[in-house]
Amino acid sequence: MRFLRPFRNKYLFYLVGLIVPLLFFIIFGGRNLLQIYHLKEEREKIRIANARLREENQKLAEQVARMKHNKKEEVEKIAREGLGLVKKGEVIYQFEK
Repeated sequence: MRFLRPFRNKYLFYLVGLIVPLLFFIIFGGRNLLQIYHLKEEREKIRIANARLREENQKLAEQVARMKHNKKEEVEKIAREGLGLVKKGEVIYQFEK
């Protein structure tokens, strides 16, 4: 067994010499693990943004449908809520929070 000890150390050195560069390449090289992790995070953010935009598109489609059925009332509602417009003769009360 004593005569195998130098060979064992030599093979261990070669094994470590092979594994360390391989791990370094896997983590930092080409399509490395860090880049893949960041791309997955970015993909998830894009999915969330897409879901939010789908909801907004759905709301806008519903608004268009309402405008087709009762145009005058819907336009008036949009003008009042979005632009802060009032009818002639109305009085607006504003309260501070």
